[in-house]
Amino acid sequence: MVDYQENIDLFRKGVRTLVPKRVTIETIFGCNCRCIMCPVNLPTKRIKQVMREGLFKKIIDSLVPYRDKIEMMDLFCLGEPLLDSGILARIKCVKEKGFKNVAISTNANLMEPPIQTRLLETGIDTIIFSIDGITKKTHESIRRGADFDKVVSNCENIIRIRNDKNFSTRFVFRFIKQELNKDEWPAFVEYWKKRVSQERNDIICAYDVHSWETGKDSSELMKGMIDPEIDKMPCHIIFNVLYILADGTVPLCSEDWIHANYRFGNAGKMSPIDIFNSSDFIKIREIHLKGMKNTITPCAKCTVLYSERTKKTIK
Repeated sequence: MVDYQENIDLFRKGVRTLVPKRVTIETIFGCNCRCIMCPVNLPTKRIKQVMREGLFKKIIDSLVPYRDKIEMMDLFCLGEPLLDSGILARIKCVKEKGFKNVAISTNANLMEPPIQTRLLETGIDTIIFSIDGITKKTHESIRRGADFDKVVSNCENIIRIRNDKNFSTRFVFRFIKQELNKDEWPAFVEYWKKRVSQERNDIICAYDVHSWETGKDSSELMKGMIDPEIDKMPCHIIFNVLYILADGTVPLCSEDWIHANYRFGNAGKMSPIDIFNSSDFIKIREIHLKGMKNTITPCAKCTVLYSERTKKTIK
Protein backbone atom coordinates (compact mmCIF):
# COMPACT_ATOMS: atom_id res chain seq x y z
CA MET A 1 0.00 0.00 0.00
CA VAL A 2 1.41 3.37 -1.04
CA ASP A 3 1.68 5.97 1.74
CA TYR A 4 0.30 9.04 -0.02
CA GLN A 5 0.34 11.07 3.19
CA GLU A 6 4.14 11.11 3.43
CA ASN A 7 4.73 13.63 0.64
CA ILE A 8 1.97 15.89 1.95
CA ASP A 9 3.59 15.88 5.39
CA LEU A 10 7.01 16.60 3.88
CA PHE A 11 5.58 19.53 1.95
CA ARG A 12 3.94 20.89 5.12
CA LYS A 13 7.38 20.78 6.76
CA GLY A 14 8.86 22.93 4.01
CA VAL A 15 10.30 20.27 1.72
CA ARG A 16 9.91 21.53 -1.84
CA THR A 17 11.66 18.73 -3.73
CA LEU A 18 9.38 15.71 -3.82
CA VAL A 19 9.74 12.40 -5.62
CA PRO A 20 6.41 11.12 -6.94
CA LYS A 21 5.23 7.89 -5.38
CA ARG A 22 3.56 7.00 -8.65
CA VAL A 23 4.41 7.76 -12.27
CA THR A 24 1.80 7.37 -15.00
CA ILE A 25 2.98 7.46 -18.61
CA GLU A 26 0.54 7.67 -21.50
CA THR A 27 2.20 5.55 -24.19
CA ILE A 28 -0.82 6.07 -26.45
CA PHE A 29 -3.58 8.68 -26.62
CA GLY A 30 -6.46 6.90 -28.32
CA CYS A 31 -8.83 4.03 -27.67
CA ASN A 32 -10.77 1.29 -29.45
CA CYS A 33 -13.83 1.88 -27.23
CA ARG A 34 -16.09 4.84 -26.53
CA CYS A 35 -16.97 4.41 -22.87
CA ILE A 36 -19.76 6.72 -21.78
CA MET A 37 -17.91 8.02 -18.69
CA CYS A 38 -14.53 8.53 -20.39
CA PRO A 39 -13.36 11.84 -21.89
CA VAL A 40 -10.96 10.33 -24.47
CA ASN A 41 -13.27 11.15 -27.39
CA LEU A 42 -14.29 14.62 -26.26
CA PRO A 43 -13.27 17.51 -28.55
CA THR A 44 -9.72 18.56 -27.69
CA LYS A 45 -6.71 20.26 -29.22
CA ARG A 46 -4.62 17.26 -28.21
CA ILE A 47 -3.53 15.00 -31.07
CA LYS A 48 -4.19 11.27 -30.97
CA GLN A 49 -0.77 9.63 -31.06
CA VAL A 50 1.62 7.00 -29.79
CA MET A 51 4.51 8.22 -27.65
CA ARG A 52 7.75 8.27 -29.65
CA GLU A 53 10.19 5.56 -28.62
CA GLY A 54 13.02 8.05 -28.12
CA LEU A 55 10.86 10.15 -25.81
CA PHE A 56 9.75 7.10 -23.84
CA LYS A 57 13.32 5.90 -23.29
CA LYS A 58 14.48 9.38 -22.33
CA ILE A 59 11.74 9.64 -19.71
CA ILE A 60 12.48 6.20 -18.26
CA ASP A 61 16.24 6.82 -18.14
CA SER A 62 15.70 10.16 -16.38
CA LEU A 63 13.59 8.42 -13.72
CA VAL A 64 16.02 5.55 -13.03
CA PRO A 65 17.86 7.44 -10.23
CA TYR A 66 14.52 7.71 -8.39
CA ARG A 67 13.24 4.17 -8.98
CA ASP A 68 13.61 3.13 -5.34
CA LYS A 69 11.22 5.91 -4.28
CA ILE A 70 8.78 5.51 -7.17
CA GLU A 71 6.45 2.84 -5.82
CA MET A 72 4.16 2.42 -8.84
CA MET A 73 4.63 2.82 -12.59
CA ASP A 74 1.55 2.89 -14.83
CA LEU A 75 1.84 2.70 -18.62
CA PHE A 76 -1.60 4.11 -19.39
CA CYS A 77 -3.60 7.33 -19.18
CA LEU A 78 -6.21 8.21 -21.79
CA GLY A 79 -5.83 5.27 -24.10
CA GLU A 80 -5.89 1.52 -24.57
CA PRO A 81 -2.30 0.31 -24.01
CA LEU A 82 -2.71 -2.70 -26.30
CA LEU A 83 -3.27 -0.37 -29.26
CA ASP A 84 0.39 0.59 -28.80
CA SER A 85 2.29 -1.98 -30.89
CA GLY A 86 5.38 -1.40 -28.76
CA ILE A 87 3.73 -1.82 -25.36
CA LEU A 88 5.24 -5.23 -24.59
CA ALA A 89 8.76 -3.98 -25.26
CA ARG A 90 8.07 -0.87 -23.16
CA ILE A 91 6.85 -2.92 -20.20
CA LYS A 92 9.90 -5.17 -20.45
CA CYS A 93 12.18 -2.11 -20.65
CA VAL A 94 10.69 -0.59 -17.50
CA LYS A 95 10.99 -3.87 -15.61
CA GLU A 96 14.60 -4.36 -16.73
CA LYS A 97 15.40 -0.85 -15.49
CA GLY A 98 14.33 -1.95 -12.01
CA PHE A 99 10.97 -0.23 -11.55
CA LYS A 100 8.47 -1.98 -9.34
CA ASN A 101 4.68 -2.36 -9.45
CA VAL A 102 4.43 -1.81 -13.20
CA ALA A 103 0.84 -1.87 -14.45
CA ILE A 104 -1.44 -1.39 -17.41
CA SER A 105 -5.21 -0.96 -17.49
CA THR A 106 -6.99 -2.56 -20.43
CA ASN A 107 -10.51 -3.09 -21.68
CA ALA A 108 -9.24 -6.59 -22.65
CA ASN A 109 -10.87 -6.47 -26.07
CA LEU A 110 -7.50 -6.67 -27.83
CA MET A 111 -5.92 -9.02 -25.30
CA GLU A 112 -6.41 -12.06 -27.49
CA PRO A 113 -4.70 -15.46 -26.95
CA PRO A 114 -1.66 -14.82 -29.22
CA ILE A 115 -0.54 -11.90 -27.05
CA GLN A 116 -1.42 -13.22 -23.59
CA THR A 117 1.65 -15.32 -22.82
CA ARG A 118 3.94 -12.66 -24.28
CA LEU A 119 2.29 -10.05 -22.07
CA LEU A 120 2.90 -12.12 -18.96
CA GLU A 121 6.49 -12.81 -20.05
CA THR A 122 7.29 -9.07 -19.86
CA GLY A 123 7.30 -9.38 -16.07
CA ILE A 124 4.39 -6.98 -15.66
CA ASP A 125 3.27 -6.80 -12.04
CA THR A 126 -0.40 -5.85 -12.42
CA ILE A 127 -2.98 -5.94 -15.19
CA ILE A 128 -6.22 -4.07 -14.52
CA PHE A 129 -9.25 -5.30 -16.43
CA SER A 130 -12.00 -2.73 -16.92
CA ILE A 131 -15.29 -4.63 -16.98
CA ASP A 132 -18.49 -2.78 -16.16
CA GLY A 133 -21.19 -5.41 -16.12
CA ILE A 134 -22.00 -9.06 -15.72
CA THR A 135 -24.24 -9.09 -18.79
CA LYS A 136 -23.43 -8.37 -22.42
CA LYS A 137 -26.12 -5.71 -22.66
CA THR A 138 -24.89 -3.73 -19.66
CA HIS A 139 -21.17 -3.91 -20.37
CA GLU A 140 -21.52 -3.02 -24.04
CA SER A 141 -23.92 -0.16 -23.30
CA ILE A 142 -21.24 1.39 -21.05
CA ARG A 143 -18.07 0.35 -22.88
CA ARG A 144 -19.28 1.03 -26.38
CA GLY A 145 -17.29 -0.79 -29.02
CA ALA A 146 -16.36 -3.65 -26.70
CA ASP A 147 -17.31 -7.28 -27.24
CA PHE A 148 -18.36 -8.60 -23.83
CA ASP A 149 -18.04 -12.27 -24.76
CA LYS A 150 -14.53 -11.74 -26.10
CA VAL A 151 -13.51 -9.71 -23.03
CA VAL A 152 -14.67 -12.42 -20.62
CA SER A 153 -13.04 -15.16 -22.69
CA ASN A 154 -9.75 -13.25 -22.89
CA CYS A 155 -9.69 -12.64 -19.14
CA GLU A 156 -10.52 -16.22 -18.25
CA ASN A 157 -7.87 -17.50 -20.64
CA ILE A 158 -5.06 -15.29 -19.34
CA ILE A 159 -5.96 -16.35 -15.79
CA ARG A 160 -5.47 -19.98 -16.85
CA ILE A 161 -2.14 -19.23 -18.52
CA ARG A 162 -0.92 -17.26 -15.50
CA ASN A 163 -1.86 -20.07 -13.13
CA ASP A 164 -0.60 -22.93 -15.31
CA LYS A 165 2.77 -21.33 -16.03
CA ASN A 166 3.12 -19.76 -12.59
CA PHE A 167 3.59 -16.15 -13.64
CA SER A 168 3.59 -13.68 -10.75
CA THR A 169 1.31 -11.09 -12.36
CA ARG A 170 -1.59 -9.86 -10.24
CA PHE A 171 -4.99 -9.27 -11.83
CA VAL A 172 -7.41 -6.51 -10.81
CA PHE A 173 -11.01 -6.63 -12.01
CA ARG A 174 -12.31 -3.06 -11.88
CA PHE A 175 -15.99 -2.16 -12.00
CA ILE A 176 -16.93 1.51 -12.32
CA LYS A 177 -20.29 1.78 -10.62
CA GLN A 178 -22.94 3.98 -12.24
CA GLU A 179 -26.68 4.01 -12.89
CA LEU A 180 -26.59 1.46 -15.70
CA ASN A 181 -24.72 -1.23 -13.77
CA LYS A 182 -24.93 -0.61 -10.03
CA ASP A 183 -27.34 -3.51 -9.48
CA GLU A 184 -24.93 -5.96 -11.13
CA TRP A 185 -22.06 -5.50 -8.65
CA PRO A 186 -23.00 -8.47 -6.39
CA ALA A 187 -23.26 -10.83 -9.37
CA PHE A 188 -20.01 -9.42 -10.77
CA VAL A 189 -18.22 -10.25 -7.52
CA GLU A 190 -19.74 -13.72 -7.37
CA TYR A 191 -18.65 -14.52 -10.92
CA TRP A 192 -15.07 -13.29 -10.79
CA LYS A 193 -14.36 -14.35 -7.21
CA LYS A 194 -14.55 -17.96 -8.39
CA ARG A 195 -11.86 -17.27 -10.95
CA VAL A 196 -9.31 -15.02 -9.28
CA SER A 197 -6.58 -16.10 -6.86
CA GLN A 198 -6.20 -14.78 -3.33
CA GLU A 199 -2.76 -16.38 -3.14
CA ARG A 200 -1.62 -14.23 -6.06
CA ASN A 201 -3.16 -11.10 -4.54
CA ASP A 202 -5.82 -10.70 -7.24
CA ILE A 203 -8.58 -8.27 -6.32
CA ILE A 204 -12.04 -7.26 -7.47
CA CYS A 205 -12.87 -3.62 -6.88
CA ALA A 206 -15.57 -1.05 -7.55
CA TYR A 207 -15.90 2.66 -7.09
CA ASP A 208 -18.38 5.29 -8.17
CA VAL A 209 -17.87 7.07 -11.46
CA HIS A 210 -16.16 10.45 -11.02
CA SER A 211 -16.16 13.75 -12.92
CA TRP A 212 -12.99 13.12 -14.95
CA GLU A 213 -13.35 16.35 -16.92
CA THR A 214 -16.51 15.12 -18.66
CA GLY A 215 -18.45 18.28 -17.92
CA LYS A 216 -20.40 16.81 -15.03
CA ASP A 217 -19.95 18.64 -11.77
CA SER A 218 -19.75 17.44 -8.19
CA SER A 219 -23.34 18.17 -7.25
CA GLU A 220 -24.66 16.16 -10.20
CA LEU A 221 -22.51 13.09 -9.53
CA MET A 222 -22.77 13.22 -5.74
CA LYS A 223 -26.50 13.95 -5.72
CA GLY A 224 -25.84 17.23 -3.96
CA MET A 225 -24.16 15.52 -0.98
CA ILE A 226 -21.11 17.76 -0.81
CA ASP A 227 -18.79 17.04 2.12
CA PRO A 228 -17.11 20.20 3.50
CA GLU A 229 -14.24 18.09 4.87
CA ILE A 230 -13.43 16.65 1.44
CA ASP A 231 -13.80 20.06 -0.16
CA LYS A 232 -11.18 21.50 2.20
CA MET A 233 -8.65 18.68 2.31
CA PRO A 234 -5.66 18.76 -0.05
CA CYS A 235 -5.78 16.25 -2.87
CA HIS A 236 -3.05 13.64 -2.40
CA ILE A 237 -2.69 13.17 -6.16
CA ILE A 238 -0.86 16.43 -6.87
CA PHE A 239 1.70 15.61 -4.18
CA ASN A 240 2.28 12.04 -5.27
CA VAL A 241 1.47 11.31 -8.90
CA LEU A 242 3.43 12.46 -11.93
CA TYR A 243 1.48 12.18 -15.19
CA ILE A 244 3.22 12.33 -18.56
CA LEU A 245 1.09 12.50 -21.71
CA ALA A 246 1.93 10.95 -25.08
CA ASP A 247 3.67 14.08 -26.39
CA GLY A 248 5.67 14.51 -23.17
CA THR A 249 3.41 17.14 -21.63
CA VAL A 250 3.06 17.05 -17.83
CA PRO A 251 -0.53 18.01 -16.87
CA LEU A 252 -1.93 18.70 -13.42
CA CYS A 253 -3.72 15.39 -12.89
CA SER A 254 -6.26 13.02 -14.46
CA GLU A 255 -8.82 15.84 -14.53
CA ASP A 256 -6.43 17.64 -16.89
CA TRP A 257 -5.66 14.73 -19.23
CA ILE A 258 -8.06 15.53 -22.03
CA HIS A 259 -7.25 19.23 -22.48
CA ALA A 260 -3.89 19.61 -20.70
CA ASN A 261 -4.75 23.17 -19.75
CA TYR A 262 -2.05 23.07 -17.09
CA ARG A 263 1.16 22.40 -18.99
CA PHE A 264 3.89 22.41 -16.36
CA GLY A 265 6.56 21.39 -18.84
CA ASN A 266 7.55 18.73 -21.33
CA ALA A 267 9.42 15.63 -20.20
CA GLY A 268 11.21 15.53 -23.54
CA LYS A 269 12.86 18.86 -22.80
CA MET A 270 13.16 18.90 -19.00
CA SER A 271 13.69 16.41 -16.21
CA PRO A 272 10.28 15.03 -15.16
CA ILE A 273 11.30 15.40 -11.51
CA ASP A 274 12.22 19.06 -12.07
CA ILE A 275 8.82 19.64 -13.67
CA PHE A 276 7.09 17.90 -10.75
CA ASN A 277 8.84 20.35 -8.42
CA SER A 278 8.44 23.46 -10.58
CA SER A 279 7.31 26.74 -9.04
CA ASP A 280 3.90 26.49 -10.73
CA PHE A 281 3.31 23.00 -9.32
CA ILE A 282 4.40 24.20 -5.88
CA LYS A 283 1.89 27.07 -6.03
CA ILE A 284 -0.95 24.63 -6.74
CA ARG A 285 0.08 22.48 -3.76
CA GLU A 286 0.22 25.52 -1.50
CA ILE A 287 -3.30 26.51 -2.54
CA HIS A 288 -4.51 23.01 -1.68
CA LEU A 289 -2.89 23.13 1.76
CA LYS A 290 -4.65 26.43 2.46
CA GLY A 291 -8.00 24.69 1.90
CA MET A 292 -8.63 26.74 -1.23
CA LYS A 293 -8.49 24.09 -3.96
CA ASN A 294 -11.98 25.08 -5.12
CA THR A 295 -10.42 28.25 -6.55
CA ILE A 296 -8.62 26.07 -9.12
CA THR A 297 -10.74 25.26 -12.18
CA PRO A 298 -10.45 21.47 -12.47
CA CYS A 299 -10.31 20.97 -8.69
CA ALA A 300 -13.53 22.90 -8.06
CA LYS A 301 -15.70 20.31 -9.82
CA CYS A 302 -13.55 17.23 -9.27
CA THR A 303 -15.13 14.22 -7.56
CA VAL A 304 -12.08 11.93 -7.40
CA LEU A 305 -11.76 12.12 -3.61
CA TYR A 306 -15.47 11.35 -3.26
CA SER A 307 -15.11 8.40 -5.62
CA GLU A 308 -12.16 7.03 -3.64
CA ARG A 309 -14.27 6.91 -0.50
CA THR A 310 -16.80 4.68 -2.26
CA LYS A 311 -14.20 2.12 -3.31
CA LYS A 312 -15.01 -1.47 -2.43
CA THR A 313 -12.30 -4.12 -2.63
CA ILE A 314 -12.82 -7.87 -2.60
CA LYS A 315 -9.72 -10.04 -2.13
